[in-house]
Amino acid sequence: MKLVSAARCVSLVWIFSVFTLCWGMAGLGLAADPPPDKEHVLILHSYARGYVWTDNIDQGIRDRFSRRDHVILKTEYMDTKVNNSPAYYAAFKEILAAKYTGKPPRVIISSDDDALKFLKRYRDILFPGVPVVFCGVNHFRPEKILGFDQCTGVNERADFATTLALMLKLHPDTRTIHVVNDTLTTAGFLKRELLEAARQVPGMVPLNFLEDISLSDLETQLTRLPRESLVFYLSFFKDREGTTYTPEEVLPRLARAATVPIYGGVDYMLGLGIVGGMLKSSYYQGETAANLAIRILDGSAAAQIPVVLKSPNQYMFDHRQLKARDIPRAELPAASIVINEPQTFYYKYKQLIWTVTAVFLALMGFIVVLLFNIKKRIRAQRGLQTILDATASIVDYHSLENFKTELTQLLTQLLPVNKHLFIFNQETPDQTPAPVAGTGDYVPPRAGQLIQQALAAERSFISRKSGVAFFKSRYLPGNLIYMEGRRNMDDLDRDLLEIFSRNMVMSIENIEKHKIEKSLETARQIQMNMLPKDFTDFSAAQNVDLHAFLSPAKEVGGDLYDFFCVDGDHLGLVVGDVSDKGVPAALFMAMAKSLIRSAAEGNTHPEKIMEKVNNGLSRDNDQGMFVTVFLGIYNRNTRKLSFTSAGHNPPYVVTGHGEIQPVNPAPGLVIGGFEGIAYTCESLTLNPGDGLFIYSDGVTEAMDETGKFYGEERLEAALARHAAKDAQGLTQGVIDDVNQFVGNAAQSDDITMLFARC
Repeated sequence: MKLVSAARCVSLVWIFSVFTLCWGMAGLGLAADPPPDKEHVLILHSYARGYVWTDNIDQGIRDRFSRRDHVILKTEYMDTKVNNSPAYYAAFKEILAAKYTGKPPRVIISSDDDALKFLKRYRDILFPGVPVVFCGVNHFRPEKILGFDQCTGVNERADFATTLALMLKLHPDTRTIHVVNDTLTTAGFLKRELLEAARQVPGMVPLNFLEDISLSDLETQLTRLPRESLVFYLSFFKDREGTTYTPEEVLPRLARAATVPIYGGVDYMLGLGIVGGMLKSSYYQGETAANLAIRILDGSAAAQIPVVLKSPNQYMFDHRQLKARDIPRAELPAASIVINEPQTFYYKYKQLIWTVTAVFLALMGFIVVLLFNIKKRIRAQRGLQTILDATASIVDYHSLENFKTELTQLLTQLLPVNKHLFIFNQETPDQTPAPVAGTGDYVPPRAGQLIQQALAAERSFISRKSGVAFFKSRYLPGNLIYMEGRRNMDDLDRDLLEIFSRNMVMSIENIEKHKIEKSLETARQIQMNMLPKDFTDFSAAQNVDLHAFLSPAKEVGGDLYDFFCVDGDHLGLVVGDVSDKGVPAALFMAMAKSLIRSAAEGNTHPEKIMEKVNNGLSRDNDQGMFVTVFLGIYNRNTRKLSFTSAGHNPPYVVTGHGEIQPVNPAPGLVIGGFEGIAYTCESLTLNPGDGLFIYSDGVTEAMDETGKFYGEERLEAALARHAAKDAQGLTQGVIDDVNQFVGNAAQSDDITMLFARC
């Protein structure tokens, strides 16, 4: 009886197909054959039209080919969920032979396992040598296409492990997961895949398979499930009684019957009754397969195109089921797609509303903070102006003693301290500081302790209401002023005192060295004296080979370089370029260098140093000046260089083998433009013998008499020629090369370079 039914089915299929073929030929009538440049692509679907999974795959293929007018898509549906017997396969082969004899396609795209199985058996008979691109093949393994040449495709692999783990996370009281499944070919693959995935989930509960069962019995069982259960819909296209169903028919009935949430693994199930999960996307299966087919049409061999193993899956959920099953949306994974959400204004724009509200509240808070900090900002502006005025008026002091007399008055203007200050001089490093004559023999109890801390740190020091201004120079090893404040002093007071003391030290040294004759000459001396030049001693002490060079374009310039010990293991390397020239640039450079040194005390994070220096320079910067800086912190033990660039020229690494490698740091904003700018930190590791060459744009933008720039290519060539020399020889070689290029042309910009070899 079964053989008769099968034969009758084959006959009906044959008659229907011949009728369809004849109808199609009649419909063509006298139409001309397609132009010879048209290419045919055969799409062979395992299942029938109307099955959402298949329709979505087909749509993905067609959308991808929509811009290829010369490609003609031919589609065939095997409908194997109704019949997938060998006799049916053989009959279907005869149908395709009748339709496509003499008109073979250029490429065949197959969807799901049955179509690939059919092509493996009959492709070489029907379409010898035609490439095959498969999609929707469950649990692909290379042996599935072993011996089947000219074949590639995209894997369909559900992420069952992720969905099962999510189910247990959302429903922690779950004791059993009941799996709805049928007994068709695909269902067998899916079952094995689900069992394998379950073994990968920590704390997995038992799986109970509801298969080989009628739909009515299945509904009855789902109504009796205990509360600590969940349902996973795997596949149900045919029940025990042989009745076939579509997901559109089954899932809504199961959702109404089930007393617990239902989850699934494929996107076509969404909206039919499942809550959701990490779902396979049928549309992207088709789109990916179409991409592979296009590569073949464009000339690539199918055998040379690897199978796409990563299946395009996505967290997807149904809002109606989330609400019905009382599952909070906030517990879903990030970037989840949720369908059927309400379209109320608040729900539709909830994220935007909350974002705007948060921004508004943040702005209100910012305004409140600004109101509370107005006095502090005014104080900072006045303090910086006092420092600038004091530095600018240095030429008005005729001697060091006269200058020291003014220090106390300046400090009382700068900081909230009492007018009665205690001045100490330390003539030698091991000498105990003593009060200067005329200031009284009484020493406040805390003075000795704070003075010792300032001497140990070699910088100014503040502790609550007391502080020590520390002025160190070659002429005065220690010049200290102990102060007692009218209130507790904060970080701003500390920064102002540090800037003041460092700039005053610079002034003291220049006053003692020279009786100022010209303000520009004084400014030049201030600038040059603040740049370190102890290359030999520093190199020997720190086990590096280091040399630097700076040549201002005018009497004074805005470039700077610096190197210093951050702590026992780290060295700081700095090159900067102020936006202007002359005295203002020199003053701004001095402030920038002082702030960098101050911020780098014990701080090995260059981005944090940049942020603090930027905030300090941005306050009261009415002139709109700024400075570009490259700051590197080098760890002598690990050879790791951490660095941050604030709009500066990228440096070079000169390797021990003479190779020149540009560093190319992430671009950062210049310092002094705006407060609150965040900077990034990058790093690289130097090999033994490698060196870092940092320079200002005055090198590459040096011009000859025709106005032509020196440029990066000449710089790299010069570095390569002198790579084997020591630090001084390399920098001198670059300087000589620049001078030879410039010739008699005037120097157009400050030239600064620093080279350190580890």
